[in-house]
Amino acid sequence: MATGAFVQIKPLAGTLAAQAVVRTGVLASGAGKICGIDVGSTTCKYVLVAEDGEILAKSYERHNTKQAEKVLDFLTRLEGEYGLTTECDRVFFTGSGAGLIAPLVGGKIIQEVVAVAAAVEKMHPGVRFVSEIGGEDMKTIFFNGNENNKSKQVLMQAACSGGTGTFIEKTARKLEIPPEKLAQMRYAGYTLHKVSSKCGIFAEADANTLLKAGVPVEEIIASLFEAVVYQNLATLTRGNTPVPEILLLGGPNLFFRGLQEAWRRSRRRRPASWGGSWWVAISGRRRRRQCACHRKRNCCIPATR
Repeated sequence: MATGAFVQIKPLAGTLAAQAVVRTGVLASGAGKICGIDVGSTTCKYVLVAEDGEILAKSYERHNTKQAEKVLDFLTRLEGEYGLTTECDRVFFTGSGAGLIAPLVGGKIIQEVVAVAAAVEKMHPGVRFVSEIGGEDMKTIFFNGNENNKSKQVLMQAACSGGTGTFIEKTARKLEIPPEKLAQMRYAGYTLHKVSSKCGIFAEADANTLLKAGVPVEEIIASLFEAVVYQNLATLTRGNTPVPEILLLGGPNLFFRGLQEAWRRSRRRRPASWGGSWWVAISGRRRRRQCACHRKRNCCIPATR
């Protein structure tokens, strides 16, 4: 279902803590169940589906740096509660930790961007732009063309954690904000301040400076959400313009209410139909504000020149 320019997906209940899984019955061994496991940098997720695509079970849990142990816990749980059987059912792995774990359990690896793109095309064919923010990386996918001739462009940032979930949580820990409170903190209605979006260390330093200056933590977190959206759009668009419908994926986009609000505000600030002309206009406006003598005639020379 689309609301405005965004696609709304019903989230898993609760927070990033272990999700309760409702048992819907055990299929007979060899019924062709398929299990998808995402071994991420901070969390692990699984979805178990029947041969006809019906979802039987799913879970989203932190692994606390113990990826292999969490995957073993998943498989043991699925084997005992849902009859997952070797040599009858299939297991597919994706995520940053899949490369080491999948061969040990006889699973097949699907590159995570390929998995995301395939899922979006299947479940949300009208989506034109995808932003996935993970624990330590970010990905964007642009879909162009129509159903008969669709192309996609993938951009990924994995060399730095700036603008990712870890980026947000480390700064929040510095401000002594518990995860439960962080998930509910808002963006709308707060004064924004300059917070570095390129580096987690710089962001922590900026947050500490603002805190010492008496800035409320609510305003600092709102500014942090703004920095995440800016980093995503500044580094992972490469001249492309995100247009509706837009799909936000990944833990931070799902669990942080303020980050969702920041994305919606960014859409209002940057009308998709204007594209590059919007950037030219706003750039010229900023140059005029810096002008040393713009009150004289039509001069618009930056003061720093």
